[in-house]
Amino acid sequence: MYKKLLNSVFLSTLFSVMLVATHSLFANNNYERLLSKQDAAEDIEVYFNIIDQQHGNPYQYISRAEFKSLINETIANLPETITYKEFDLLLSQLNNKIRCGHTVISLDTDFLKSVTDVAQFFPYPVRIIDDAYYIDFEDGSLPLGSRLISINGNSVDQMTQALTALTVTDGYSASKPIREIESRFGYYYFLKYGAANTFKVTYETAAGEKLTSDVNGIEGNKMLANNYYRPVYKLNERYYHFTHLDAIDSLQTLVLTLNTFQANPDWFFKQLASRYNEESKEFDFDNLVIDLRLNEGGDRRILNFLYEFLGGGKLVDPSKTSVRNRNIALTDYLVAINGANSSTEVVQNASDYLKQHFSLQNAEGFGSDIENWHDQFDLGIHWEGTAFKGNIYVLTSGKTFSAAADLARILSEMSNVTLVGEETGGGHNGRTANMLLIYSLPNTQTMLQVPVIYEEFINVSNSSEGRGTFPDYLVTQSYTDLLNKKDTAFEFTLKLINQNGQFGSH
Repeated sequence: MYKKLLNSVFLSTLFSVMLVATHSLFANNNYERLLSKQDAAEDIEVYFNIIDQQHGNPYQYISRAEFKSLINETIANLPETITYKEFDLLLSQLNNKIRCGHTVISLDTDFLKSVTDVAQFFPYPVRIIDDAYYIDFEDGSLPLGSRLISINGNSVDQMTQALTALTVTDGYSASKPIREIESRFGYYYFLKYGAANTFKVTYETAAGEKLTSDVNGIEGNKMLANNYYRPVYKLNERYYHFTHLDAIDSLQTLVLTLNTFQANPDWFFKQLASRYNEESKEFDFDNLVIDLRLNEGGDRRILNFLYEFLGGGKLVDPSKTSVRNRNIALTDYLVAINGANSSTEVVQNASDYLKQHFSLQNAEGFGSDIENWHDQFDLGIHWEGTAFKGNIYVLTSGKTFSAAADLARILSEMSNVTLVGEETGGGHNGRTANMLLIYSLPNTQTMLQVPVIYEEFINVSNSSEGRGTFPDYLVTQSYTDLLNKKDTAFEFTLKLINQNGQFGSH
């Protein structure tokens, strides 16, 4: 909706970078900077008022009374002074209760301009398997596959529960918090347990030997790069590009990797079109694998022409949409709307948009008479050929979120589509997203991203309230596969394709 405001996951990713960077500076120069109880209480109250007035559906998974009670309890238990980091921890835990993956908290963005290179973050990516944490990195001092027992005396056994409370997730998706902790482990460890120049790590090797080693911390940007880009099974270059296309000729299979919906779609549209014969109206491959496992969303307009290519015809994905407030509330604290500075004109345009499209008043706010919002999305790119009729395999994980989760859900309804991997991180039945407002709290300058528009999807085949889209084949990496650097879900999919080729398929 609101075409300039379709970049939700880009903003979430940007905030994640900002979180790491700002905490790096904060822990170095302002680690013990104190906030008074009065100022902390004011910021928590402002946070609640913003959520209460502007969020599209904040009480889907928690009642207003219960959430307000948590707010009051948190304020009542504030110490006389609190560090900024401790305040951010408290607010993150409160924010988690809303269970909205597009409602994001971060520290003051001004810190980003003065980032230092202090080595204080845990350096290595981890892989969480059956609630155990394993080193997913080859180039460090801890061997690949080492099971973490404790870090600086903090037991890893209870770490998932503690860190999950800091994540943001649509509803009750079981996979998204795990994958979010993995991809930002150094940051979440810092937020919960603090910074360190050296980490004393107790671990167990693959051979069963229990050891203790000192591990040097690294800079925030390096930590983030390690967590995102260095897990050892990701050997193919497709994991390091926004989009990538490669073929497995022996299986007559094309692999389309979409790691984001922020990239320019022209490239992979042209690549797919190059595999189509205009005369025969056929493609030169029989199977298509679409890898969405690292895709946290972005521009939803991309779904339109992808669906034309995969399903044929116009994408019709109706939803009931609503907002709780057609005015932009608490503008004194507003910083931006979908990335644009909150000038008077931008705020007015946003309010005008809401009033134009959400005119049906109801008990909870205002609804819209538009159901297929994809009619509003047009990149000007359209597939004119015959839709692909072969077998389609979609790889999903807990990081498959927002627009990427939408695509997985939509494709899952097609008879020639098979989903492999994990439950997606985006809600199957509905979610609050679109028109993202960025606020700054008055005393801490903590940044708060708030989505305005709630969508309840109509064409869904199950009623698993609060969960993501489930795969046809649940496939996750085992410890043995981690040691062998095996991309479990992808290799499982190739076996399916091989079997279908031998014994027939759809």
